[in-house]
Amino acid sequence: MAEKKFDEEAASSERQSGAEKGVIALRILLRVLTSVLTVLLIGVGVFLVLNRNRINLDSIKRYLTYRALETTEEGLGVSFQIGQEKELCYAALNNALILCSENRIQIYSDGGTQYVDTSVSMKQPVINTAGDYAVVYDAGGNDLYLFADRQEIYHYATEGNYALISARVNDHGWLAVVEEASGYKAIVTAYDANQQPLVTERISSQFVMDAAVSADNRQLAILTISQEGSNFVSTLTMYDISDGEKRDERSYSDSAVIDMRWDGSGIWLQQEYGVQRLNQQYNPVANWQNNTLYLQGYSLGGDGFAVEYFSRFRAGSTGQLAAINSSGDVIGTLNVNADILSLTAAGRYIAVLTSAKLTIYTSDFTEYATLPNTTGIQQALMRGDGTAMLVTAETANVYLP
Repeated sequence: MAEKKFDEEAASSERQSGAEKGVIALRILLRVLTSVLTVLLIGVGVFLVLNRNRINLDSIKRYLTYRALETTEEGLGVSFQIGQEKELCYAALNNALILCSENRIQIYSDGGTQYVDTSVSMKQPVINTAGDYAVVYDAGGNDLYLFADRQEIYHYATEGNYALISARVNDHGWLAVVEEASGYKAIVTAYDANQQPLVTERISSQFVMDAAVSADNRQLAILTISQEGSNFVSTLTMYDISDGEKRDERSYSDSAVIDMRWDGSGIWLQQEYGVQRLNQQYNPVANWQNNTLYLQGYSLGGDGFAVEYFSRFRAGSTGQLAAINSSGDVIGTLNVNADILSLTAAGRYIAVLTSAKLTIYTSDFTEYATLPNTTGIQQALMRGDGTAMLVTAETANVYLP
């Protein structure tokens, strides 16, 4: 009987010893796994820090959007033919390319699939894009075409011999059209997304340069120019689209306004000696000017910033790029010693094309990607997701950093 009790105690002791060994082994395994996981996390953290400008939400979107697109090791998509038309102009249209010549309007996908091929007759084609919309018009001519989701949705022709001066579309498909009219310098009409005219302003005292509908579809901005003595005066006038009433007016005589862009929180004014920004109440919130430099180029396409390219001389390849945020602060600069063939900004990126290379920067001019050997490329159209459409005289293809 005592012998049986001893055997039971021995077996119990062995079971306890085995359980303790199992616990110890489990603890060792957990420590090893924790150490490995820690090393991996540190490695991932270091990688993300070293590549923080390249690994972001845009890179994930690019992977999901373009994973089926065949590319080279450099990130170049397949080149496709765009023809050899005269007076060719082009623009990025989301994940597409829109082109216009004297005879045709075409829209291509990134892979070269043609969505639109419309015959036209234009002497000076101009393209303006916003979101999924593009308006193409003949400056000094009579025809205007509106495209949405890569298809033509509207064609407008002026009456008689009255010419189109400018046309802009916003992200919602609302149009601002400036055209000649009898008895006036110009008339400006705002159209809704169904191409119905909402308000028309007849301008008789000043020459109209441009007009745009605000991002919220509530205001119409009209840019005019006049001469006072030997000085040119630019005037920006705001109208309420609901009733056509004038809401505000601002004049600029020291630095002529040559371009504008209205986004969701205000309006950028590109001037002869710098850039200014107005908020939604038309008050200036940013003003960066330098009348000792010569404007060589600019882009107002960035999200929350503008890019200015100035030099100390009228001609030459030495200058400086500056990124200006919506508060008027310089958030980045870049000295250049080469001819810039193309300067475009979109999203948080800036594309600078020279004859030697294409460099994509973030908004503070931190280098994001570089593509060497850009011989033949005439334009690099920056897009908001960090990709760029490269255009030569005969071909186009996409660049994926």
